Amino acid sequence: MYVPHRTRQRLKALMLFFLVFGLPAAVFAAKPVKDPEPTASPLATDLAALVTQGQAVDARLAGINLTVDNSCTELGSAGTSVADWLAATESVYSGITTAFSVDLESLTSLDDLSNLAVTVAGRIEGLSNDLSSLSAGAELVEYEASLAAMLKLSGDIGTMADRIGEMADRILVMADNIGLMADRILITQQLQNSNVVLTQNSMLATQQNIIALSDTLSTLVYDPALASLLTQANALAVSMDLVSLNPLNMATELARIEAQAGLYLDQVVALYTQVTQDSAGVSHYTNGDTLTWAGDLSGIHRSLALSLQTYADAIDQLAPFTSTPVLADATASMLRLSSDIGIMSDRIMETVDRIVVMTDNIGVMAGRIVDTQSIQQTNIEFTQASLLTASNATVSLIAAYGL
Repeated sequence: MYVPHRTRQRLKALMLFFLVFGLPAAVFAAKPVKDPEPTASPLATDLAALVTQGQAVDARLAGINLTVDNSCTELGSAGTSVADWLAATESVYSGITTAFSVDLESLTSLDDLSNLAVTVAGRIEGLSNDLSSLSAGAELVEYEASLAAMLKLSGDIGTMADRIGEMADRILVMADNIGLMADRILITQQLQNSNVVLTQNSMLATQQNIIALSDTLSTLVYDPALASLLTQANALAVSMDLVSLNPLNMATELARIEAQAGLYLDQVVALYTQVTQDSAGVSHYTNGDTLTWAGDLSGIHRSLALSLQTYADAIDQLAPFTSTPVLADATASMLRLSSDIGIMSDRIMETVDRIVVMTDNIGVMAGRIVDTQSIQQTNIEFTQASLLTASNATVSLIAAYGL
């Protein structure tokens, strides 16, 4: 192609200019592209906020120095802080309704929340010891109000610990990346299991301290409802015992048991809700049957958890011979059953806590109450251990088979 002489001369001059002075920076240098800042998931943000709130509650309790003059006010204020923390936790828990990818930040916050529940429960136990030293110089009305506030604190932190554990279970059920996070999820579940026991131990010690100091509390007798629950729980236990899993029926059989367990759980939650609502102002006498049935229910829940552990062992043996869709449905049912049985156990424990808060013949029934709580404590430890074993085995299967 012909280029005029004058044009060639201009191009040579331009090239010489660039060789001497350099090309403009814009020709070579592009603006650096910054990597987008990592953003926390909505759940991680919510859980981190709960940790911050829990730390404030812990600091509030740590700063309390009970005296004859301030015990009622201080414990009432502390109770409000714990109740607000519990309400916030309930809100986050109820918001976990759809599948999502669990992240490390969420699991770390769950661990922090569980540890905080243990710490706060220990502080409440310490305050109950401090309160006992004030009994001689306190006004009766104010002292009884302080005892009631202390029991409410204990009940709320027990509920808080339960919800944290249930939140971990729900996250496990809803997570769609269990295989990738399996090892970290197992660590969180093991920590939750250990901390629930520690929290319940502190609650039991607190309630025993208050029982020793209290003459009257309020209660409502729920014997017919408890008797009905006992019948349903026994029927569920028999159904679970009769199940024989194989590669063809495991999904349908577990779905059937899950449906039966769901109906029973609804009744447990209904009783717990009624007791909680009535505890605001109804005073009644508690008979021995109430405590007996509550203790029996915790024993049946222990049996249900053991059956679930047996299912987990059977599924592990049958997995190599089971189709992927059937195995996926079966493991999903196992995770939901584990969560439901854990909630049953928690709600019955919490119902007894409410009864302790409400009973007006605590002096007469103190020994029975302590015995029932000790039975429940033992049963819930075994229940949690079996549920943890079943959940761990199920998570391992999900990871191993890429379900």
